[in-house]
Amino acid sequence: MPLAAQSLPVGRKARSSRPLTMDQCYDIHPTIIARLRNAAHLTDEEIRETFTYFEKRFVKRKEYLLRAGEVCRVRNYINKGCFRRYTIDDHGKEVIINFGFEEWWVGDLESFESHEPSIYYVQALEDSEVFSIDEKNLKLLSEAVPKFRVFDTRKIEKSHYAMLKRLAMMQSASPEEKYKSLIEKYPQVFQRVPLHHIASYLGIEPESLSRLRKRLLLKQKKS
Repeated sequence: MPLAAQSLPVGRKARSSRPLTMDQCYDIHPTIIARLRNAAHLTDEEIRETFTYFEKRFVKRKEYLLRAGEVCRVRNYINKGCFRRYTIDDHGKEVIINFGFEEWWVGDLESFESHEPSIYYVQALEDSEVFSIDEKNLKLLSEAVPKFRVFDTRKIEKSHYAMLKRLAMMQSASPEEKYKSLIEKYPQVFQRVPLHHIASYLGIEPESLSRLRKRLLLKQKKS
C-alpha cells in the first residue's frame, strides 16, 4: 500500500509494505522534497525512510495544534497550509509571534525538549496538513538517517537567529519598515492571512494597517 494511503501512528516506527516511487512518497510538497535533496543531501531512499517516522495529520481551519499550558509532545512539519503562533499578554490581548507556511516546523521547540508547559497557542489559519513526529521517533530517525539530524539542527539554528533578528527589528523599526520587511519575506501573506492577524504581528491596530497599505499603494502609483 502506498505510504500516501497509510496512517502512521506516532509512538512507533511504521514502514510502507513496499518501496515507494518519489511520486507516491506521501504526497509531499515539492518544496520539501527539493529542500531535503538539496539542503539535507538526502537520497530518494533516505527521503522515503525519513517519512516512515512521521504521522500524516489533517488540521481544520481554526483548529489548535497547541494551547498555552499544554506540553508540546510532537513537532509538526507543515506540508500544506498556514498557522499562527501567538501568546496572550497581561491585558488579554493576542500577540502574534510568527506565521508558519509550507516547509516550516510549527509548535514550541522549547516545550518539546524541556517537557515544560508551553506559553504559546498554535492555530491553523487554513485547512492544513502536517507531518507529526514525537520525541521517540525523532530519536530513531536521527539514528537511522544522520544527515536528517544535521539538516534539522541547522534549520532550528537558522529559525532561532531569524526570530532574534525579527524581535530586534520589531523594537526599533517603524510600522512602514516592518510592513515592507513582512512583504519581502512572505509575499503571499496578504492572500492567506486575515488583516487583523497581520496587524497583530506588526504591533499596530487594523485601522493603522489599512491606512499604511493605502499610503504605500498611492506612493507606488505615483512612482
